Amino acid sequence: MAHEERRNMSKNNDASVDSCSGEQKSATEQLVDANHEIEELKLQIAWLERSYE
Repeated sequence: MAHEERRNMSKNNDASVDSCSGEQKSATEQLVDANHEIEELKLQIAWLERSYE
């Protein structure tokens, strides 16, 4: 089940990268997006670590 969740997360991340590739964004917008993605990844890591406890 965890493997499936990771695979789905990966697909979601790939889709978000693809949707942004054709658009021009300011450095500030890119920084906000990157910070949001970092927070999402931290939550995913915490979820995965919790499942191993």
